[in-house]
Amino acid sequence: MTGADAAAARFAAGVALLDAGDFAGAGRELRQALELRPGDAETHYKLANACKELGELAEAERHYLAALALDPRYAEAHNNLGAAQQLLGRAEAAQASYRRAIAAKPDLPQPYLNLGRLLQQLGKAGEAEACFAQALSRGLEPGVFQHLLNAAQGASTAQAPPAYVRATFDGFARQFDRHLVDTLAYHVPEMLSSAVRERSPPAQMDILDLGCGTGLCGDRLRDLARRLVGVDLAPKMLDQARARACYHELALDEIGQYLPSQAPASFDLVVAADVLIYIGDIGKLMREVARVLRPGGWFALSIEQPSQGCDSYRLEQSGRYAHSLAYVRRLVRELGYAERSCRDVAIRKHGAQALPGQLLVLEKTLA
Repeated sequence: MTGADAAAARFAAGVALLDAGDFAGAGRELRQALELRPGDAETHYKLANACKELGELAEAERHYLAALALDPRYAEAHNNLGAAQQLLGRAEAAQASYRRAIAAKPDLPQPYLNLGRLLQQLGKAGEAEACFAQALSRGLEPGVFQHLLNAAQGASTAQAPPAYVRATFDGFARQFDRHLVDTLAYHVPEMLSSAVRERSPPAQMDILDLGCGTGLCGDRLRDLARRLVGVDLAPKMLDQARARACYHELALDEIGQYLPSQAPASFDLVVAADVLIYIGDIGKLMREVARVLRPGGWFALSIEQPSQGCDSYRLEQSGRYAHSLAYVRRLVRELGYAERSCRDVAIRKHGAQALPGQLLVLEKTLA
């Protein structure tokens, strides 16, 4: 085997391991490929991606810069360099990298998304709005950027398009759990599990996990389940949930389509952890949940508190929906639930700020 063949084989093995989520193994193979072929921009780029996934951000930055020294128009490398710089706390450098990615490849959606969200975090709302509008004007992922533009402009919509939710989660499914805990200080699944357990639940329930994601809630409720079903519309998130091996069934579907397909009175517990942030008008969903719950069954959910006063729901600039507690309680009364617990909590962090919200456990009281 020639040196070029050996380098190509190592590179292919490294990319396969990277795609499989074995970042340490990918790093080993790609470093060996780089020793055999040191002047290859793509190998530097893939190795940088492996380093970034491992949290080796300085090393990732070094290899992104090496790739760009070899290929200054490498848009994906500019974009991912920006992501590494942002994680390193260098917001100005990250902005510049995202802008270089857009200049190098104007039809690449991810830099617009990364730049716009970073600008929002920095309080540059007008620039973020212009960034999302620019992406939309180029016809890039209309479901994603129209929703973000609506949020930036303060428009009121009933729910986020499925394309937006799918793109939000599939893009970082493998690092999702680490991101939630390390960056967002997110503990809603644990808190909802505790809230349910305070009601002294039976150990054999049929449980439905709406928007199950990577399975964080399912993992904490599996010991209570006779049957545990998860539903989500992001395929890569379901891959992660499947790897936990805690669900009896997993469904790839939008929850507004899935719930009407289920038989009445088929579940004892329905859980929605950080799911309603993608739905503004939750009346239909709560009605369908009541339909699929058995009498005496529970609906455990989290909501985010609006940043400004409102009597129902509000699309925040973050692209998430926030719901007033008064609105949820009106639906509770109308739809045959009884509120069994309500707890004020910090839902997650947004930058340095903790976002307030509530955890509720509702009981279906009408047959």
